Amino acid sequence: MFTYSQITNGYSTETIPPGNIIAIYQADHTYGDLNAVYVRGAGLNIDSENYDRMISYEDIPDIASMDGVENVILYDTSYLDHIIYTTAREGRLLDKLNLIAVPEAIAQDYLHQTAIPYGTEDLEEGRLPRDGAHEITMSKKLLEKHFAYTNETLTRAIGSMVNYENETYTIVGINSYDICYISFDAKRNYGLYQYDADTFNEFVTRNLNYKKTNEYFHPEYANEIFIFTADGSEKAVLDKLLQEYPAENYISSEYVSVWKKTFNGSVLRKIIIINSIVVALLGVILLLLNRKPSSKI
Repeated sequence: MFTYSQITNGYSTETIPPGNIIAIYQADHTYGDLNAVYVRGAGLNIDSENYDRMISYEDIPDIASMDGVENVILYDTSYLDHIIYTTAREGRLLDKLNLIAVPEAIAQDYLHQTAIPYGTEDLEEGRLPRDGAHEITMSKKLLEKHFAYTNETLTRAIGSMVNYENETYTIVGINSYDICYISFDAKRNYGLYQYDADTFNEFVTRNLNYKKTNEYFHPEYANEIFIFTADGSEKAVLDKLLQEYPAENYISSEYVSVWKKTFNGSVLRKIIIINSIVVALLGVILLLLNRKPSSKI
């Protein structure tokens, strides 16, 4: 009774990302329908007392020490928000470059869940930097301002080298946004900080001070979080996180796969029920139309 397009329009067509990374972002701020679909499909139970529980900075050490967790990468609000909202979006070219470093695995599949202006859609030519390769991608304006490029030299900028703060980078791309993307290095924080017990207190103090000064709502909450899991551990880590912090929002291979199957299954059941009702009603109507009128005596 329903066309293919009518059925598929009610379906989830989300692309399932690769495994071993759980991206956590803040949207609902409470346990809502989105997570409830996954929980139903995964057969989990959520304690109602945890419905509003989100991840704070003080929870990060415990998460980093979970079985199956290899790395935890955090959004550095004090660094990124200052660059994104105070400088780049106002179109100001400062004397110091705005550097952002994002792991390739995050950039490819999870960055649309964050506020970081990073992606291939901003590329005019070339590509984004690779991890640990000392590569850089920037705009023509920045090349002109900071490295004295001209219209002529800009045409062959890709492949050339630039020096900045005692580091040498190979230019691998030209982008339209006035922010420099450089190769990710876990030991250097340019917007995404990899958890390290030795430097974590400084990271938290700096971010809390920045958020309080700028009157952020709930400054104690960690913002976007990326958890890298060991092979075969994604589901166990994800399920534990959902049970302990059900007010957060998640995206991962396991989450999308279970959510999609559960949601689409419920849509299909509704379609089957509706079709059955429609067929039954049509049958009754046809039966009534085909009844012979009773003869009068």
